[in-house]
Amino acid sequence: MSRMLSTLLGAAVLLGAPLAAAQTPPESPGHTYTYPELFPTEIDGIGFEFPRQGFVELLAARALNHRANGDANVFAVGVAGAPFTETVYFFNSRACDCLTEIEIRFADEAQALAYFIAKFPKVNIQGEYVAHDGRSTYGVKAWRFKSKVFVVAVVPNTRWANQ
Repeated sequence: MSRMLSTLLGAAVLLGAPLAAAQTPPESPGHTYTYPELFPTEIDGIGFEFPRQGFVELLAARALNHRANGDANVFAVGVAGAPFTETVYFFNSRACDCLTEIEIRFADEAQALAYFIAKFPKVNIQGEYVAHDGRSTYGVKAWRFKSKVFVVAVVPNTRWANQ
């Protein structure tokens, strides 16, 4: 694995590709993934950069009710007793085979707004939450649209890179 990663990084440098495109997240036990405090607490231990395979294993180990798309890189997870109907986890960016975006779905707009205000109290004039933890190489952005709350990593090679 280490040799393959080294080869990929070398190829990325030779081809002039950004290094973020070839990086894979660390998978060491006890690793803390970035911005976990922004995620719903119903599924703990994850954050941005969480590897897709680790997420699949977590779903199986916890027997969580979920659906996946055909490529198995977008997962809709429902948790009994949660204040939302489901959370969608996106592992479909060009940046890495890791988590870069979540969408929290609610039964109605009022519930989404209440959750957003409680979870993200410091919003800018556009009604968005923007933060950088000072440790990560990227920031995050969160906003509410109708009955959904979006939380994204602003990482190169993702659809949110220009935010």
